[in-house]
Amino acid sequence: MLEALLPAAGAVGAEVLVVGELGPDPTPPADLVRLIELPVADIFVLRQRALAEARGEVVAIGEDHAVPRADWCEAVIRAHAEHPEAPVVVGCLVNATDKTLAGRANFHAFASSWQPPMPVLPSRRPPPSSALSVKRAAIAGIESEPLGWFEADLIPALFAAGKLVADERVVVDHYQDHGSLWSVRNAYDSARSSYGYGRAKLDRADRGRVARWTIGGIPRALRAEAREALQGTPMPAPERVLIALIATAAGLGGTLGTLRGPGRSAGRVA
Repeated sequence: MLEALLPAAGAVGAEVLVVGELGPDPTPPADLVRLIELPVADIFVLRQRALAEARGEVVAIGEDHAVPRADWCEAVIRAHAEHPEAPVVVGCLVNATDKTLAGRANFHAFASSWQPPMPVLPSRRPPPSSALSVKRAAIAGIESEPLGWFEADLIPALFAAGKLVADERVVVDHYQDHGSLWSVRNAYDSARSSYGYGRAKLDRADRGRVARWTIGGIPRALRAEAREALQGTPMPAPERVLIALIATAAGLGGTLGTLRGPGRSAGRVA
């Protein structure tokens, strides 16, 4: 990911933050790279620290399996300049692991709504973090917010208020194919993490209401997104079955996260 990003980042004068467990005596691969040692596996902790440390007026979120296109940095900056009123710009994801059953099913179950062309923002649910870039003003004071605030509070609130804008010129290639069983497990961990960190803002009655919806609502929504992405093309039976398993695992994870919190899932989700 860094090999793809660094030439473009250097061309626009961006800084690149790498946050995580970096090992002994890590050396930045370029002057524009800032390393932040944070030896935890929880992606919500890592992302919050990165957003708090970033110094740019526009902060774009990357993940180790989301490889930016050559013009990604310029596209992000241009999109925010063209939409000064928008706190968040949403880019597109392209499945770079579409040659296997697991690679296709995993992508269709979670990210197919954000494939190009994407002239307008998909309306079913907030976009994944790896498709987002935000203006600094939108995340001011994030270091003092509770863990998960960005994913569970800010982005859903801005999405509901219609303040996110889509730009299909911002594109990353999504590499995530670790087998069918991994896809099912990751779906559970992803949903349990997200809903688990949102649990704190809910009272007991709301937790029960959300938990009842997630167990069936998440699987229905994910299957519907996958069908829509195919635009009428028949889906092979093995892929349909695997997507159903992934969606069911996500529903179960969302329910348990709502009722019992994220557990250890935040440290396992990719």
